[in-house]
Amino acid sequence: MRRLPALMLFVSCCGMVRGQSTNASLSGRVTDPTGGVIVGAQVAATNTGTNFRYAGATNGAGQYYLANLPPGSYQIEIDKSGFKKLVKPDVVLHVQDTLTIDFELELGPTSEFITVQGGAPPLNTGMHRSGLGFGWARIQEGI
Repeated sequence: MRRLPALMLFVSCCGMVRGQSTNASLSGRVTDPTGGVIVGAQVAATNTGTNFRYAGATNGAGQYYLANLPPGSYQIEIDKSGFKKLVKPDVVLHVQDTLTIDFELELGPTSEFITVQGGAPPLNTGMHRSGLGFGWARIQEGI
């Protein structure tokens, strides 16, 4: 009789462990120079280490979402007819990151492209990190 609660706890924990992922996700909004949303823009994230490409498109609200991206360095490309192609290199994703990066496309032919080098840092909405760096040995010492 005492084994039933332990078995139930074990089964419920197995489901939680299986649901966790080491992959990251990338999302954001694509707009034009006036702030209007761009529907149907092609969004691609290419892992620079493996050259594997993950692609999607913006929805009716101009939002994109790329899920299950393995940790690594990526180059992001946004492409839509009537706008200059936008390229953002060196986007680094860590385990379980949930980054939000918004883009503004400039009017012009797609044969021209813009490389984004700076800008505001991406917003990480998934990971919560503390600036405190306590080592395991210090915790065991009872600080």
